[in-house]
Amino acid sequence: MASEPTRDEAERAQRRRRWFVVAQVVLTLLVFGVLLAHTDIKALLQAFHKAPLWRIPAVIGVLAVLLLCAAIRWRLLLGAYGAQQPPKLRQLLRLQFIGLFYNMLPGAVGGDVVRGLVTRNAFGERGLSAGLAIVLIERVFGLLGLSLLITSVLAVHPIAKLQLPKGALVLGVLAGIGALLAVAAGRRVANVLPRKLGMLAASLPELASFPLLVAALVMSVVNQTLVGLMGHMLIAPLAPQVAFIDSLVLSPLSFATIFVPITVAGAGARDGAMVWLYGLLGVARESALLASLQILLAYVLVALFGGLLGLLAPLDSGLAPAESKAE
Repeated sequence: MASEPTRDEAERAQRRRRWFVVAQVVLTLLVFGVLLAHTDIKALLQAFHKAPLWRIPAVIGVLAVLLLCAAIRWRLLLGAYGAQQPPKLRQLLRLQFIGLFYNMLPGAVGGDVVRGLVTRNAFGERGLSAGLAIVLIERVFGLLGLSLLITSVLAVHPIAKLQLPKGALVLGVLAGIGALLAVAAGRRVANVLPRKLGMLAASLPELASFPLLVAALVMSVVNQTLVGLMGHMLIAPLAPQVAFIDSLVLSPLSFATIFVPITVAGAGARDGAMVWLYGLLGVARESALLASLQILLAYVLVALFGGLLGLLAPLDSGLAPAESKAE
């Protein structure tokens, strides 16, 4: 059994977390400052008047569907790893909304930790470690879905300066299959992995259904497709030259910044990525920045709804096993 951290170690860890949060906030403000310093504010306001406002509620609707798909993927992963008492889909959807609220706060992974903790009962004795591991596997599947979607689209629809070499689609598919198999065999290879990866792999429960694992990967591709749809809905009125198939690559690539939490919820980094990536297709800097800011607004509004859900009822309401409720 691992020894409990000493008081000094706990204080040092807390200081590191505080400095990390401060660095995130400062870097986010710096990135936005640089973006605005190189942006024609007058042109940005003109783009705002040109953009149809009804698109923001529409994007909020797509985001809600995306969270539903994420809840379905979560449910599939719980089933794939043999959760004895998986929460109902509506509870998982509620946790997705609440998790988004915490992920929009400095620190970026608070929502993932919360979701892992409140589903610990699904795995019985190994609930805490298995619940957190499943949430981290979700992140891995998000990256896999991103890679498969982008590789597939670019193989049939090259974008200037983003063209892939011949055979990239085959290599991408093989890499995705390899990653999927690695996740499936996580516990069996835990002893040969680097320490932290090995600990994560060892915490996974035994795989119970490989087809459900594959279905979760398919749902990840669906999620990334919805990200592309959100980006295109806002960029299309401002840049008619951008096709939907272009946004299936450019928008998810921009959102990939959330996987590296150097800024608060990817804000700033995602906006800069959208400006650069859509700029490859001749989209004006101001138009791409406006579309990105509108996406940020949609995320903030949905996250606030998630925060409200968290206030109305305890996080783990409806998630405790039947035996616990009876006691």
